Amino acid sequence: MLIGSQLRSLRKAQNMTLDVLAERTAMNKGYLSRLERGLKAPSVSTLVKLSEALSVSVGELIGENISADSIYVSRATERTEKVTQDEFGRDMEMLSGNSSSLNAFIISPATEFSEHSPPSSHAGEELLMALAGTIEIRFSDRGYVLDEGDNIVFPGHLPHRVRRIGDVAAKALIVVSRAHP
Repeated sequence: MLIGSQLRSLRKAQNMTLDVLAERTAMNKGYLSRLERGLKAPSVSTLVKLSEALSVSVGELIGENISADSIYVSRATERTEKVTQDEFGRDMEMLSGNSSSLNAFIISPATEFSEHSPPSSHAGEELLMALAGTIEIRFSDRGYVLDEGDNIVFPGHLPHRVRRIGDVAAKALIVVSRAHP
């Protein structure tokens, strides 16, 4: 049911738990969970209470209106001057803006794994796609070499390191989902 997934999405975008939403609406947490899973259909009065608790219109709650901040466009011409370098010397270009559910960026990995930084690990899942050059991703017990166009998806909690292989400059698209409470 569209309303259920929209309700869950709006709640999570505000980092709100079902307990908080239940408190704000004076509704049962189990009932709200069934609404989110599409097992129950809300009444008009329930929709009004939910929209007030989430500070959105009823139209947005039922998917008829899309808030302006729900969609983020990242134009290449506007990003080129916003490339930053992290503490390990990697160029990073953010793509996802202030998304509450994912981070997306392009990196230019160094030729060697940094001995001064621990392997990366984080909540959620990660997708890494080689956009240019050849990239190696190394986990504690194995590594993978990705050529241009190859990608890998893995749980973010697995410690990992990324580097480029060879003399050709490499770029990788990284998308990391954020875990929600």
